[in-house]
Amino acid sequence: MADMGTREAAEKWGYTQETIRRWCADGKIENATQDKKGSPWHIPKNAKCPRRIKCNEH
Repeated sequence: MADMGTREAAEKWGYTQETIRRWCADGKIENATQDKKGSPWHIPKNAKCPRRIKCNEH
C-alpha cells in the first residue's frame, strides 16, 4: 500500500503539517507509522481524516 507524508496529508485534508504530525503522534490517524522517533511519518494514502467536519476529502 502506498504512503503519503505529512505535507501531502495536510494538502489533502486542509490542515497544517504540524496538526497532521500531532495527530500521528497522538494515534488519531489509523496505521500512521514512524521508523524511529523524529523520522518522517508514513500515512496510508487511504487513511481517513480524523476530523470529518473540515477535511477536504473527495
